[in-house]
Amino acid sequence: MSLRDWPIFRALTAPTLAALERLALRRDFERGSWLLEGGERAEFLFLLTGGLVRELYVTPEGEEHTRSFVDAGAITGSLLDLLSGEPAVTWIQALEPTQTLAWRYADFDALARRTPELETLARRHAEALAVRKTRREFEMLALSAPERLARWRAEQPGVDRRITRKLLASYLGITPVHLSRIRAATPGTARRRR
Repeated sequence: MSLRDWPIFRALTAPTLAALERLALRRDFERGSWLLEGGERAEFLFLLTGGLVRELYVTPEGEEHTRSFVDAGAITGSLLDLLSGEPAVTWIQALEPTQTLAWRYADFDALARRTPELETLARRHAEALAVRKTRREFEMLALSAPERLARWRAEQPGVDRRITRKLLASYLGITPVHLSRIRAATPGTARRRR
């Protein structure tokens, strides 16, 4: 599959796509494996060509807090960790067998600096990421757990069926028990995997 087949890259010209394809590395991950582990140096950004990953934080006590889920067709890679050059605070885990095209961020950034259309695409992606992060912050600070769950279901119906109750609770910032109570109070809620 060509990069042109992915909506995120359709606006790029053939020479830019060819340059990007030359830099791309095919990397596949088994379910449960890590695209990035906290404490490592973040080096890559990934286009998911198949599968599903979650981005998360892990406390020193081992508690996991899911930041987001990323499905096929989207890009993952912690911008904070890629830019800082410090040990990563973000973890990225494959929740399903996951196929990617990966770019070393330094190579991608160098190409973007020489290619205005790629630089514009990268800026637009960063802007969209900032909007999603602000929306998520609003939801976590201003909405109740049932409201967050309703929004999640409306926005991510395909992903909702592919994750466990524990991971969904982690994403919503509640316990699995609290999620069960919310679901019990919500008519027509389908059973979820544990």
